[in-house]
Amino acid sequence: MGLGILYAAASTLYNIFLHPLSSVPGPKLWTASNVPYILAWLSGRAQFVVHGLHEQYGDVVRIAPNRLSFTHPDAWRDIRGHRKNGQGEHSKDPDFYAISKHNILGASRADHARFRRILSHGFSAKSMQEQQPLITQYVDLLMQRLGEKTHDEDGMPREAAVNVASWLNFATFDVIGDLSFGEPFGCLEQSAYHPWVEAIFQGVRQFGVLTVLQWYFPRLLDIMKKALPRRYIGARIDAQKAYAEAKIKRRLELEKSRPDFVEAMATARSDDGQTLTTEEMASNARLLVLAGSETTATALCGAVYFLASHPEAQITLAKEVRSVFAAERDIDIFSVNQLRYMLAVLDEAMRMFPPVPSQLPRVCQPEGDVICGYRIPAGVR
Repeated sequence: MGLGILYAAASTLYNIFLHPLSSVPGPKLWTASNVPYILAWLSGRAQFVVHGLHEQYGDVVRIAPNRLSFTHPDAWRDIRGHRKNGQGEHSKDPDFYAISKHNILGASRADHARFRRILSHGFSAKSMQEQQPLITQYVDLLMQRLGEKTHDEDGMPREAAVNVASWLNFATFDVIGDLSFGEPFGCLEQSAYHPWVEAIFQGVRQFGVLTVLQWYFPRLLDIMKKALPRRYIGARIDAQKAYAEAKIKRRLELEKSRPDFVEAMATARSDDGQTLTTEEMASNARLLVLAGSETTATALCGAVYFLASHPEAQITLAKEVRSVFAAERDIDIFSVNQLRYMLAVLDEAMRMFPPVPSQLPRVCQPEGDVICGYRIPAGVR
């Protein structure tokens, strides 16, 4: 017990005064121990807490003994930009991206290039034009469902509370589910979340806990994986993976061609002629579902909130839409690019309410680096 206290005290003093990052500004409790950052991360409000620290300490803040947060624009280039003169790359944090190693988000540099080359076919202008009828049917169904919720059978408005966030999620999950798996989740039809979609939301907190264990207590995580029933550790993630693989296999069995992401993943090849394995297709499809659904709905929900909070902006936006389009049928994924004010509203909404607020951490290269004037040792996240 005495040795443990002595070790903790020595470690705290070292982290505050002697650590290579001791010159970087930050709150003493956070620089002394990982506990404050862990608690902020698990609270789900880390982005707000860290933002507050930046307002207090500046563009570079030490948020844990071996972890830094940057908001200076030069840091983006220094940390994530292409390296020159043989400098090593600041690699993706392997613990954070552990469950994404088979998709474009967490892939190695070689695999990332291969995935990007193949997936880009599904996002080309030609592909988007072909996908437009598929997307439009869900937008139409969304508007129909909202109309049913807010108007009576005679078409008269009625007092009704509508959870806009849920309905936007229903629509985006159906769109991206159809594009990624060849069939929708049926959220709009059923006016409810599909069980797999519910599992995604429920798995977010589990992912947060597993990430902390992977970062700071890997041995404890290994013990828990062996000692606890599977349903407590990664069960939801495993269920999502199995569901995605089954969906991909069923989609690949379809004989007819359709303009979706699976078609692109199954037929396109990388520059060296390689294709994706079924596991890689399923992993990238899972990523596309999450990245293209909840995030899109979150951005739209933020835009709706800010427009409701600023009626003058809402009036200006409505005037633009109604002056550009004579009828609803004139609106499509290409004609909306004429709406300059609409695009500005969406950009501002995402600035104020970013759909992906968490940091996507990198690990400093083995030779270390100088970023924003600070010498950063190897291994710092």
